[in-house]
Amino acid sequence: MIHARSRERYQQVLTQLNIQGLAIIDSLSIEFASGFNVITGETGAGKSILIKALGFLLGSKASAETVRHGRQQATVTGIFEVPSAHPCAAVLTEHGIDYETADGHFAILVRRSVNNKGRSVAWINDVPVTVGVLRELSQSLIDVFGQHDNLRLLDAVEHTACLDQFLRDRSLPQTYVDQYRLVQRQLAHLLDTVDGFRSKQREADYLEFRCSELQAFAPSREDYLAIQELCLRADQTMVLAKSLEEAQLCLDQGAGGEALSSPLWEANKALARVSHISGDLAALTELTQALAQQIDDLSFHIGKATSGLELSEDDIESAQMRLAGYQELFRKLAVDSIDGLLGEHERLAAQLSFLESAASDITKILRELERSLARLVELAARLTKARQDAKSLVKKRIESELHDLAMPGARIDVVFEAVEKSIATADVSLFGEEAEVIWSRLAVTLSGLSDHGAEKAQLLLAANPGEPLLPLQKIASGGEISRIMLALKRALAAGADTCILVFDEIDTGISGRVAAVVGRKMQELSKAFQVICISHLAQVAAYADSHFLVHKLSREKRTESTISKLSSRASEEELARLLSGDEVTQSSIANARALVKKARELAH
Repeated sequence: MIHARSRERYQQVLTQLNIQGLAIIDSLSIEFASGFNVITGETGAGKSILIKALGFLLGSKASAETVRHGRQQATVTGIFEVPSAHPCAAVLTEHGIDYETADGHFAILVRRSVNNKGRSVAWINDVPVTVGVLRELSQSLIDVFGQHDNLRLLDAVEHTACLDQFLRDRSLPQTYVDQYRLVQRQLAHLLDTVDGFRSKQREADYLEFRCSELQAFAPSREDYLAIQELCLRADQTMVLAKSLEEAQLCLDQGAGGEALSSPLWEANKALARVSHISGDLAALTELTQALAQQIDDLSFHIGKATSGLELSEDDIESAQMRLAGYQELFRKLAVDSIDGLLGEHERLAAQLSFLESAASDITKILRELERSLARLVELAARLTKARQDAKSLVKKRIESELHDLAMPGARIDVVFEAVEKSIATADVSLFGEEAEVIWSRLAVTLSGLSDHGAEKAQLLLAANPGEPLLPLQKIASGGEISRIMLALKRALAAGADTCILVFDEIDTGISGRVAAVVGRKMQELSKAFQVICISHLAQVAAYADSHFLVHKLSREKRTESTISKLSSRASEEELARLLSGDEVTQSSIANARALVKKARELAH
């Protein structure tokens, strides 16, 4: 029996599941109850599609192929009733999803769609979320356990994960994983640094030459802009000087080769001699004088402007050579601007500095890795001890469950195999003897640690008295694997955060009396958890609090699945069909009623 939880504390349930346009399901709605829910139906009717729909709802991979032919999209909606103190509340809060609490509970509405292009979208309480958030929520909300999970039990890595759920400190494995990831990041940084050094070392001579050239030239934005301006002024000065020279020449060498003002001055003198005779002549005399004076002033100002344009030929030549030097560096370094040149100078200088300081940098990285690895080794040792301490509890609980599941002589043991793995080689010989010594020490330690610790656990089984303990994949039949899996789920249930358990034909490979025991165990689980089970066995379904039947219908040349909740009478008829095949007789119905009666007696 499971005593760790009470129904008062855990009333979390999946109350409703709606499916639209998924595979052979056109439109389907199920209202689940608390307790033990069983789903039965003919092979191919679509029972397992319900589990796939639930998996899709909670973050499994979406595919355009799952959309029903003729539909634009498939949509699955689930409504969960959750106690206010449940860990999933923290997930909602973390991602800014509002929820309202009433009577110590709150509802979670999860909806996800995938269109016929394979693009999926999801919402929680009408807030758009990523698939990652769905998966995070599902970890604390529901535990789906399918037929293929039986095969996962044959993988020793799964055994370690199962064992860790029996640890007193359940946070220890995650603490170890976090530290392991830190060590792996530091190791990756070390390897990248070593590789970077080796690739740059081949360019060392080039880097040193180019950096020396740049350092000697000393480029700067201010210098480049000043040189550009000076060269531009020099070009403009030449154009202006030529034009001013032509203008000056016109004024100084007019008609007849004399200054343009000379005839005006001669005219002025002539008029001045007779200006006293007539007032009009006096005005003309003043006009010729003014015109001659203006021409002389113009000549003076043009000459002054010409002298103001003068630049030192040495300065111009120096600036032009400096600008040519910049342009040559642009060409060599394949840049087209002063900013590009300065950036490339900085990059080359950083690479050269990296090479010059590599030995001390590598040693520093190794020291940091060594400190982190020491912490990881400490956590690994604690994890190893915790697993050793949990071993006897694991054996006791699983063996007890197996004995109840008609394997009275079954024995379980847990053995540990030390991790031995190869690691990437870091050739630190170029960085000095100290770096080599540190790395050789770290490499040995790293090869003995994996993401799950310093060892991996393996479950051994002796199904019958007198048989040796052997790995599950060597001896366990399909029925035994199903029972071991159920035993594990029951043994682990007391410490689980999830309290909705979904089983997809976990009763594969068993029948008769063993099936009845499995049904009773499921019923016992349902006293602390909502259990949803797809089954093909009447002995299991007889223990259900709620019985659902999946039908496959064909109409208008289309096949679709529907589901209905069975009344007590209809449930008996379905149990009779499971017992005797398609032909339901009074005898098979009587047998079904007897199964239900016995199940109720044992359940209470």
